[in-house]
Amino acid sequence: MDSYDFLADPRIVSAADEAARRIAARVEDGALVGEALLAGCVVDLRATGYLTIVVPSRLGGLGGSVLDVCIAQEKVSRALGSAGLAANMHLQYLGSAQASGLWATERLDAYLRESGEHGWLINNCQAEAEMGSPARGGLPATTATRVNGGWHVTGRKAWSTASSLLTHFAVSATVHADGVPEHLGQFLVTASSPGVRVEPTWHALSMRESASHDIVFEDVFVPDTDVIRVSDAGVTFVPSLDVAPWHGLPFAATYVGIAVAARDWVAHFAATRVPTNLGKPIGELPAVRAKLGEIEALLFASRRLIFDTARDWVEGRMDRASVAAQVPLAKYHATNNAVRITDLALRIAGGAGLADAAPLERCFRDVRAGLIHPPMDDVALAGAAVRAMREFVPRD
Repeated sequence: MDSYDFLADPRIVSAADEAARRIAARVEDGALVGEALLAGCVVDLRATGYLTIVVPSRLGGLGGSVLDVCIAQEKVSRALGSAGLAANMHLQYLGSAQASGLWATERLDAYLRESGEHGWLINNCQAEAEMGSPARGGLPATTATRVNGGWHVTGRKAWSTASSLLTHFAVSATVHADGVPEHLGQFLVTASSPGVRVEPTWHALSMRESASHDIVFEDVFVPDTDVIRVSDAGVTFVPSLDVAPWHGLPFAATYVGIAVAARDWVAHFAATRVPTNLGKPIGELPAVRAKLGEIEALLFASRRLIFDTARDWVEGRMDRASVAAQVPLAKYHATNNAVRITDLALRIAGGAGLADAAPLERCFRDVRAGLIHPPMDDVALAGAAVRAMREFVPRD
C-alpha cells in the first residue's frame, strides 16, 4: 500500500511505527484479551513516546500537527482499533485544547509538560446517556457546585474510552454558583480523586477492548487551580475555528486504519487461498478481483481525503473556513467507506472471515463505531447542503 509517511515528521512516524509493532505483537501473542489487552497497549503507547506527539517541543513533546496525528493514527489503529481509539481520544483532546482557547495558557502548558513527563492519559468526558451526543447541544446533568476553594462535581459520564486506564478526565458540567447563570463549564479531574469510580457498563458490538465504561463522580472536589473553564458572567464558550480539523480528521484516520488492517488480511487471503476444487488462488477469480479492487479504490479515496484535507489546513493551501467545512465530509466518507471495505472483505473471505481467530471479524465490528462519532452523517450532510444553497442566496 502507498505510504504517506513523507508528509509527517519522521520522529512521529518512528514513534507510531514502533507503537504499532508492539501492539500488533501483543494482539498476535493472544495472552491478553479485553481490557487487559488495552492496558498492555497503553504501556506500549507510553514507552514509545506516542502519547506526547502533540505536546509542543518547547514542553518536551514532538510538536505534531493534525496531519502528523492522522498519519500516525492510521498506523496504530491498523494494529488494534481499540488502542487507536484510546490514543485518538487523548491526542485529539490535547490537540484541540491547544487550538480552542478553552484553557488558560499557563495551566495548559503546565498540564502538557507534566503529561509528557509522567505519561498521563486523558479523555474529554462529555457524553451522558440521557442527553445523547453533546455535539447536538444542551446542558449536562453532571453539575459543578461552588464550594470553598473549588468545586464539587457530581454526575455520570458515558462511553468514556479507556476509562479504567485514564489518569485524568476533562469533565463537562453545568455550573451552579451564586450569582452566576447556569452554563457549561469544564473541569480537570484526577482519576485517583476521592469520589471517582468506573462502572463496567461497556458491553458492545464494536471496540470491545476499549473499556468505554461509565465514570461516576460523587461530590468530587476540584480545586480552583484545576478549573479548565468557568465564566463568571455565564457566557457560552465559542471555540476558535482552529479546532475544526481536530474534531473529525484524527477520528477518520483511526477508522481508516482499521479498514487497512481488513484489507491487508483479505488481500493475503485472496492471494494465498487455493481451494482444492479450484486449483488456483481465489484472487484469480474476476468476482474476487472486482471486490478487492473496490476496496483499493475506497481506501485510496479515504486516505487522500484525510491527508490532503489535513495538509491543506497545516500548510494554509486553502481558506481555513473552507477547509473546516470539508472536515465533516472527509469523516463521512472515511467512516462509511471503512464499513463498506469490511463488508466487501467479508464477502471475499466467506466463513473464514467470521472466525474470531481472524482479525477481519474484529475489524468488521470495530469500524461500525465510526458511524456514531461526531460529526455524524446527518450533521455532515446537512451542513454541506446549507453551504451549497448559500451560494445561490441573493445578497444585498
